[in-house]
Amino acid sequence: MDKYDYLILDIIQEHKETNNELIRLTSIEQRFWKKIEDDVTLSVGQAKIGERITNLYLRGYIQNRGGYSLTKRGREELQCQYV
Repeated sequence: MDKYDYLILDIIQEHKETNNELIRLTSIEQRFWKKIEDDVTLSVGQAKIGERITNLYLRGYIQNRGGYSLTKRGREELQCQYV
């Protein structure tokens, strides 16, 4: 996982805490691009947000049940990243 994977986890968690609801894919994408728009080290091809979200889902960090949320594993990973 790199900082952009953690950014996606953070976006999902932040939305849940702020709005007390699950986040939609389009909202994740919009927030992701907004946060990295000034990052000159990342090209559009490297971002591959759809691939990143799919990998996070397949590795058990996020779930999609009418919207995205973090799994227990995702919350723990995000917590470890900030410690």
